[in-house]
Amino acid sequence: MKITQLRADREVLDYEFYTQHLLTVLSNRITAFSSGQYLERFGLGSVEMRVLASIGCQPESKAAEISALISLDKAAVSRAINKLDSGGFLLGSTETPTAKQKRWSLSSEGWALHDQFLSAVKLRHANVTAGVDEAELSRFTATLHKLIANVDQL
Repeated sequence: MKITQLRADREVLDYEFYTQHLLTVLSNRITAFSSGQYLERFGLGSVEMRVLASIGCQPESKAAEISALISLDKAAVSRAINKLDSGGFLLGSTETPTAKQKRWSLSSEGWALHDQFLSAVKLRHANVTAGVDEAELSRFTATLHKLIANVDQL
């Protein structure tokens, strides 16, 4: 697929077909909407909620493992963990008393927040994917996985 067009005898990007641009627009719009929703509803931003969800999905994870799962830098993950921990949403454990790297799980308060968060995510997902049939969404998801794998090879 061609991602450029001619304008005044110059080749320029055609933003209607430039996949990276379209993915960025989609991601930015969803992130902006969800972040505002999370701040209003839960008092936490999208980074904290992504970290919370990842710990729910993979309990007993270290910050580096969370960072890899959700593709965020470790510093942002660590800040989110500190905020969630100070809010009583996490339980941290170490393998030995002198170990520095904690493994994180959700506390009962964390699970309660997670369940509210999950309801919001499911509703937003349904709204974002409205009008897209299951087969089309499945192909799109498979394509996204291929694109991610290609980026990982750069």
